[in-house]
Amino acid sequence: MGRPDIVNRTLGFAGSVAIAVGGAAAGALPQRDPFEHWPAIRELRAFPLVGVAGTYFGLALLCGAWLRMRATADTQRPADLVRTLLWWAAPLALTAPMFSRDVYSYLAQGAMVGRGLDAYRWGPSTLGGPLALDVPAIWQDTPAPYGPVFLRCASAVLAGTGEHTVAGVLAMRLVALTGVALLVACLPGLAARFGVPAQRALWFGALNPLLLLHLVAGAHNDALMVGLLAAGLLAAARDRPLLGAALVTAAALVKAPAVLALVTVVALSRGRAGALIRTALGAALAFLVLQAASGLGLGWIAALHTPTTVRNGLSLSTDAGMLLAVAGHPDATAVVRLAGATLGCALAGWALLRAPNPLAGLGLVLAAIVLCGPVVHPWYLLWPVVPLAAGLRRQRSAAVRLSVGAAMFLLPFGAPGYPEAVVAAAFGTVAGVLYLRLRPPLPVLVPAT
Repeated sequence: MGRPDIVNRTLGFAGSVAIAVGGAAAGALPQRDPFEHWPAIRELRAFPLVGVAGTYFGLALLCGAWLRMRATADTQRPADLVRTLLWWAAPLALTAPMFSRDVYSYLAQGAMVGRGLDAYRWGPSTLGGPLALDVPAIWQDTPAPYGPVFLRCASAVLAGTGEHTVAGVLAMRLVALTGVALLVACLPGLAARFGVPAQRALWFGALNPLLLLHLVAGAHNDALMVGLLAAGLLAAARDRPLLGAALVTAAALVKAPAVLALVTVVALSRGRAGALIRTALGAALAFLVLQAASGLGLGWIAALHTPTTVRNGLSLSTDAGMLLAVAGHPDATAVVRLAGATLGCALAGWALLRAPNPLAGLGLVLAAIVLCGPVVHPWYLLWPVVPLAAGLRRQRSAAVRLSVGAAMFLLPFGAPGYPEAVVAAAFGTVAGVLYLRLRPPLPVLVPAT
């Protein structure tokens, strides 16, 4: 591992530490102070704007280190990149939830399942108590849009942690890290199948700032989905469509969009007719077994519309519809959203025909559907990252820029920003960029091996 790579590893680690420290002051913290017995951290929480600025300073360093590593990633060993990932992820795995409060919804929904409440019919307000108090107001009365595999997983977490919020958050983060570990383990094998260097796939797919911020720090259940998805695609690439279909179905029972990968399972397997039969059999068996074992019924299908209640400025179709509604066309939002979804499907079909291989095709399909969908969150962009990282021999600059831009989009407390916080974020970003441009000496904080 060369000197520039060690410096970049150190730079990214310093950025992660700054993000983690900023999270203690300005992260998506629970209503009850988790640091009530830690006077030093409690004092830090009195300066949330400093926390926002520090977080964005760290974001600039982390994204800068990632971009700098692009030029040398192919010369490193895959094991070196995995070690870099561990160094960058470690501080984020120990800080408060960041950039979203969704993890509190997971905990409340898991508690509902444990108490026998139908999370596909009622919202967390039905649960009441401290867990429901931490759920954002917009989700208090909405049913869970997640599959039964994830809700049973969340219920198991709550069975072990009870209503101890900090323990619950750390346990849910462990679930997310399990998904990340699956992804990292499967990426090199998938990349080898399509002649993509493992180092390049790991750089774009695993070291991507979006993954670190939203799957590690944010503990989103998308981590479990993409981990199972990667495992299923690898099984299919090794001509095991039955297992591949079962794993992809399990991923879809975490979050539904993974079901699109079943077509890719067939395409990746040898002997299309036999692969089609085995894929259908594996998917059907996995669905029936997992659905029956969960005991939660099919209410999750009707609840899939829940995320569309959000309007965060990232969905172009929703933004256009809202502008038309303000201009005097009250029904425009629904119409433009439908038009956007139609365009997304058309682009997905076009991309599938132009893709160099089935895996890259899946990535392009998922990217088109996400970007043209009625609601877009930065972590949704991670759905196509795995197939694109392993299926494309060259990562497009547009995808790299989009990753950095989306990483900088949300404020650390996971709620709409107020002017002072936006100014603090801009100040921290500028300070981080200036540090990168001036390149002052940085002590090596992490070992080369």
